Amino acid sequence: MGDIRSASRLLGEYQRHTAQLEELRALLHERLTAAREEWSALTEGGRGPERPAGDGPVPLAWGRAERARTAVAEIEAAIERLDFGVYGTCGRCGTFIALERLRSVPHTRRCAACDDGRK
Repeated sequence: MGDIRSASRLLGEYQRHTAQLEELRALLHERLTAAREEWSALTEGGRGPERPAGDGPVPLAWGRAERARTAVAEIEAAIERLDFGVYGTCGRCGTFIALERLRSVPHTRRCAACDDGRK
């Protein structure tokens, strides 16, 4: 009887974990769509803004476009980690990243301790 309960418990944990990963996948795709739309809007269809020559100040639009481009790349990398089965593990220490952290920053590569320099 204990084996049946153990198998049932494991199945329940597997189903819960799978549902959480699907929730995070949907969140990543939602954020990717938003970042791509922002990038496209800021760069007139994705061509990219011209960076000003010289050492003068960088226009605000260029900085926003660069942040949007970086967000697209980071989110795409997170989706790739999800596809390869390594999503949710810290790239520095290898521990699992807390679900709450993944929900708030789904493209993060590090656990809170490593990101804050505590490890």
